[in-house]
Amino acid sequence: MGDEKSKLKCVDCGPGLSMGEGEKLLVDGRLVDVIDLETTMEEVRRMKLTKRKDVADELLSRTKAKNGILAEQEKIYRNALMDEYDRRYLTIM
Repeated sequence: MGDEKSKLKCVDCGPGLSMGEGEKLLVDGRLVDVIDLETTMEEVRRMKLTKRKDVADELLSRTKAKNGILAEQEKIYRNALMDEYDRRYLTIM
């Protein structure tokens, strides 16, 4: 555990959680600011969509509407949004 190379590097860490923490998304190994990420996640969750494809489509559509996501970036954003959605809402039974 003493190996410094194995430790993750933290971006803008402080002594506690910041108010804007929900607005960062890990995309292709980088933390990216995403406008209204918290709101988007919660709105899609409330839709109670049953198919993962539908959840991913809705997350991407809403995120694209508020953020500059290029067509060639859609797949990596879609995957990142689903990873974040699962992290927040997926429960193991």
